[in-house]
Amino acid sequence: MKGQTEPRRRRLTYANIVATLALFIAISGGTAFAASKLITGKQIAKGTITAANIKKNTLSSKLFAKGVLQSGPKGATGAQGPAGPTGATGAAGSAVAYGAVVINSVGNPVLQAGAVGFTSVTSPGPNEYCLNLPANVNGAYPVLSNLGGGNTASLTIPAPEQCPGGLEVGNPSGPALTNGTGFSIMIP
Repeated sequence: MKGQTEPRRRRLTYANIVATLALFIAISGGTAFAASKLITGKQIAKGTITAANIKKNTLSSKLFAKGVLQSGPKGATGAQGPAGPTGATGAAGSAVAYGAVVINSVGNPVLQAGAVGFTSVTSPGPNEYCLNLPANVNGAYPVLSNLGGGNTASLTIPAPEQCPGGLEVGNPSGPALTNGTGFSIMIP
């Protein structure tokens, strides 16, 4: 058939193979070669890199060894923030009476503010204290904390003439309570 061209046969030649390999090495090996030639910190002379050579926001404290970066001076205390919301009110307790008794500077027992059920305290004798009993005690036995200064305390039923209608707390044979010491009591 004259006038028709014969289809060209593609053949792998040595030149094609070498050209393909050279292209592959240039693309992948060039990057590997460049990466192997990076400059390391040991190759940089001291004092040759300054702040002007460092791009802003590229260094963080995580890049430095502990103790290398120094802290600046402490700043001024800021203004106090607004008060937070008030917490929820707890359920009412079931104690009939509770309070704390402290010896004041002149040696008299004083019922501390916040006491519930007890309204007064007296001292009929050395290291003896009478607390009035609420009307609704119903035979509950009081719980008493230790007297201050390491003294032990006991609850006694008072003689009617000593603590009329009240509860006696004390340790008459122990050392006397002094200014600022005392005890807490609760009737559940």
